[in-house]
Amino acid sequence: MQFPKLHSGIHAAKLAIVAIFVAIGPAHAYSVYRAVDADPSGVVVWTKVNFGVSGKPISTLSFFHYASDEEAAKNAKTGKGLPAQCLVKVDLGEIDPSKGDEAQVGNADVKFEAASTDLPKPFPWTIVFDDKPPGHWSIARAEMTSSSSNTAASRVAAAGFKALAITADTGVTVINGTLNNCRAQ
Repeated sequence: MQFPKLHSGIHAAKLAIVAIFVAIGPAHAYSVYRAVDADPSGVVVWTKVNFGVSGKPISTLSFFHYASDEEAAKNAKTGKGLPAQCLVKVDLGEIDPSKGDEAQVGNADVKFEAASTDLPKPFPWTIVFDDKPPGHWSIARAEMTSSSSNTAASRVAAAGFKALAITADTGVTVINGTLNNCRAQ
């Protein structure tokens, strides 16, 4: 009778498959966050101040990954180093990123109003995981605008993310930081 050997062989194969999935690790819902300030009523201030594009040699708009909304609310800081009143949350989908990975933010169906002099580019915009500092993702200025001005790019980013946050099913939402009444509008 060879049935016991067959049964133990099948059991060993099942364990090997489980071990592979555990070692690889499944993709999971993955979000990045941008700390922003709000007005006294809890509405995000959709201006260049909250969406500052900066950096050298490539100017970018920064986002950070946190393990949960609660961790983001507790740890995210604004560009001024202050605790985030609110956060713009961008769901990047079911991913398990490695340094250099990219994702798309927005889609071509979402339109937004920005000054034509700021030379805005339509969605989608590419966000890149550079992990410098740890958890850092960024959108290059050239993704958002044809302008060489960081100020113009900051205004375009504010207008673009407002449009995404007020449009259903874009993956962009506003969540609470230190305030308990955060919202897009």
